[in-house]
Amino acid sequence: MKTLKYFLIIILSLGTFNSCLVDDETRYDLNDNGLNIVTFETLTSNLSCLANGNEYIFNLKVKLVGPTKDNITNDITVTASVDPSSTAEENLHYKILNPTITLSPDNNFLGVMELTVITEGNTPPMDDTPEFEDYVAPILVLQLDATGDPMVTGSGKLGTYTLAYTPPNPYAGDYNVEMRYFHPTAGGTYPTDPYGGVRALEKTLVAVTGRKCETWFGVWDTDKCWITVKADNSIVFEVWEDWPYDVKLGDPKDASKVSHYDPATGIIYLYYYYEGSGGPRIFWEIFTPVGGK
Repeated sequence: MKTLKYFLIIILSLGTFNSCLVDDETRYDLNDNGLNIVTFETLTSNLSCLANGNEYIFNLKVKLVGPTKDNITNDITVTASVDPSSTAEENLHYKILNPTITLSPDNNFLGVMELTVITEGNTPPMDDTPEFEDYVAPILVLQLDATGDPMVTGSGKLGTYTLAYTPPNPYAGDYNVEMRYFHPTAGGTYPTDPYGGVRALEKTLVAVTGRKCETWFGVWDTDKCWITVKADNSIVFEVWEDWPYDVKLGDPKDASKVSHYDPATGIIYLYYYYEGSGGPRIFWEIFTPVGGK
């Protein structure tokens, strides 16, 4: 009885082994004779651009992939068409400069379609407004068709590109910065004698959105921070996530130091601090736009 049991186990094991071989051979045959496809290198992307009236060109890379790609010797003609799910309108939001391109074996079947994004008349609402809450950026959805070789076809996967317009940021630009940095143990006396004296710095605020700007944090040029001016002229302040301390707005010793933007002068008043050994490190920064508002 025990001998029969072992014999059945061996038979079942051989059957399983054979089925695995069949599966592997089937996969090999399918791959060996499978179609090659043309596809966008990046299927999903945000095409960010400042809505300042200019036109911006983005290169959409197209490539041939597949199990027998190396056996293809013919040129492949690739044509992009707009999928019905697209919400972007041609000649209003975008233009495709070369919707038909040729992929050749001499160039390893790589090609580029040039997409122009039009910003004239397409300025989105400023963030932190009621209109912004309902705004949806136009989305361009493209599909690819291929001719030139019976073993090549379009991938069927759509390229989805969000036309991420950014409204002009009135706070971006170059600033002269007057900084006071109070350190409880390094030197100086709060609030009359800042550590290192009153520092005169030059900083540039780089637009991220219509209200948010990026610049360098504190007295360092290795850590980034972000200043956002809200609709009520108050300030949101964020520091690079790798900064090891919890940075807070204000001055723990002086409640009158409230960060804000002055629309009459264009000056940004920024007050913040973080706790360290021996007490808080306190920063006062006054950003005055170069050349005035």
